[in-house]
Amino acid sequence: MSTNKHVELVRESLVAVVNEMRANIIHSSYSSIIYEGHDFSCALLSADGKLVAQGLDDNPLHIFAVPYSTARVLEAFAGDIQEGDIFLHNDPYTGGTHLNDVLMLYPVFHEGRLVMFAAARCHWGDVGGMTPGSLSGRVRDIYQEGMRIVPTRICERGRMNEAFLELLFANMRIRQEREGDFRTMLGTSRKAAEHVQRLYRRFGAAAIEGSIGELMKRAERVMRERIAAVPDGIYYAEGYLDNNGHENEPLIARLKLTIEEDRVIADFSGSSPQTAGPTNVGPAMAFNALALTVKSFLDPHSPVNHGSFEPLQIINPPGSFLNATLPAPCGGMVECRAVMVSVLVSALGQAMPQRRAGDLKGGANHVYISGRTDAGDMFLLYEYPAGGTGATANTDGNHGTRAWPDGDFNAVWGAEVLEAQAPVQVAAYGIREGSGGVGEHRGGCGIRRDLKVLAGGASLSVLSDKNIIPPYGVAGGGSGACNRFVVLRGTEVIEPSSIPGKVGGFILQAGDIVRIESAGGGGWGDPLGRDAALVAADVHRGYLSPQQARARYGVELAADGTPDRDATRETRAGLRDGRTRLAVAPGTDTFEGPRRTINLPADVRRRLRIAPGDLVELNTAAAGSALRAWVGTQDTQEHKLALGPIATAILGLRDGDSVEVRAAAQEVDR
Repeated sequence: MSTNKHVELVRESLVAVVNEMRANIIHSSYSSIIYEGHDFSCALLSADGKLVAQGLDDNPLHIFAVPYSTARVLEAFAGDIQEGDIFLHNDPYTGGTHLNDVLMLYPVFHEGRLVMFAAARCHWGDVGGMTPGSLSGRVRDIYQEGMRIVPTRICERGRMNEAFLELLFANMRIRQEREGDFRTMLGTSRKAAEHVQRLYRRFGAAAIEGSIGELMKRAERVMRERIAAVPDGIYYAEGYLDNNGHENEPLIARLKLTIEEDRVIADFSGSSPQTAGPTNVGPAMAFNALALTVKSFLDPHSPVNHGSFEPLQIINPPGSFLNATLPAPCGGMVECRAVMVSVLVSALGQAMPQRRAGDLKGGANHVYISGRTDAGDMFLLYEYPAGGTGATANTDGNHGTRAWPDGDFNAVWGAEVLEAQAPVQVAAYGIREGSGGVGEHRGGCGIRRDLKVLAGGASLSVLSDKNIIPPYGVAGGGSGACNRFVVLRGTEVIEPSSIPGKVGGFILQAGDIVRIESAGGGGWGDPLGRDAALVAADVHRGYLSPQQARARYGVELAADGTPDRDATRETRAGLRDGRTRLAVAPGTDTFEGPRRTINLPADVRRRLRIAPGDLVELNTAAAGSALRAWVGTQDTQEHKLALGPIATAILGLRDGDSVEVRAAAQEVDR
């Protein structure tokens, strides 16, 4: 048997172990978020905590953070990990994601020596806290989000710490589900350990560990080669979260991405301070976002192991919302990871223009509806609606589907499963017309889903982002529509919170309809360059209205639904002439708090129907992403736009260039 064949056999065998772990969890878990939503992941790690194997369907949000968690367990129990020990962890400050994602680490021994860890990270539907489901847009510290498990040995030499488990489960809602999912993770991990031990007996320790070392060297070599092919340089990007859940003040994520020979350095210094709201994340997520994005951009097809991550470096000072410390709540971890991915995609899009892509819907869009059935039992419905994906240079975005950072999540619950488990009826479900970002290639549309609540006294909690600041477009493409969550009560449309997308325990009445409208993906390229026949097809399929086709793409439709070529040519010429472009002049990057600000001539503001304090975006054909800014109170005297060096770098501007200015938000009903 050749060495290469031997290495591949070991690799496939380890991946098969992980795939069986996934199958076991899906078939034996108690919570619908796990067996229906697939909000869990599995992995094998080396004895020193490096990622060895994962399945193709695992969620990178979970997996790329597991090595960080494992390192903290190894640090806390250095020299004292014995056969029969089991560890539990969910603490964001020491490598967890958010409290609902509970990690079980199961040490695997061979001939008395620690050789590997089996890891299973599952989203538990509730871990305590102030609202059912534990995730709320209105929390103020992590203690309101539930039980925080620092690296903890729950089983020592085969003896389970029942007192600790009793304390844990006694503080969680719908206890039988939590206990059932714990037993699922335990049984899955034990079976994985048996398989790994069998492989060690079959191949021998030297062959397995030598193969793992070779696989990591290969992965590192490939990644360094791919990075070396990208132009060296410093690339800047910035992105925003809507708010912290309490004040309508955005949070800014700043990135300085350095590509230097065969390594990548991501520096998030200067991002907003941590907040007293759920939009924070612990230290593991910056690495998670960088590893995910670089792997997806540069080496998407080869196996995932820790070798791919060796060329990556993070600079992320503690105390920002991207590296929060106690007592900052971290329920909005997915939203924070999403903005880091967005700025990384923007920066890599500047370095690799052919890979530019429109932005995604944001984070997880956590929606919880909870209450009591007629029998008095508690129900807990957790929706996590997908949205539109971003367009690229080659393709339109997809509608209402999971994107590349998400793993094997379902888009939403199946209606039959939802209605069987909770007194809720799916009153409507479909594509959200007009929500995709415009472009030569348009962003995918989000979804619209109406959930009719049949039980009185239920409550609604929402934790989401991109309800105010929409997903960006690239290369001249437009923004997707924002997320939106409202309650329909008869003929009344109720905003369940004064802070869009952040709801904590809003009381529902029987017959209320919770309307979920997810964001569309950002567009790519000039929308006036889109094939008119494709626009007509989008209208025919219900992705656009005829009015939107005319206003956004300049496409006039004949009575039979086909493009009227002459009328379209005339309408497009009018739209092109009506655009607002300003010559760029050298200036400074100006901010008021986290908000980038620009000053515009008064007649430009009138033409665009915008006022001081409104959000606008700047876009060019060379942009790594649209640049967002708030309009200042001062009017400029000449028709030039003063931009600083970071703004011009993000937009790909050169001396003498001009930039298009437009309102940032896309109205779905236009």
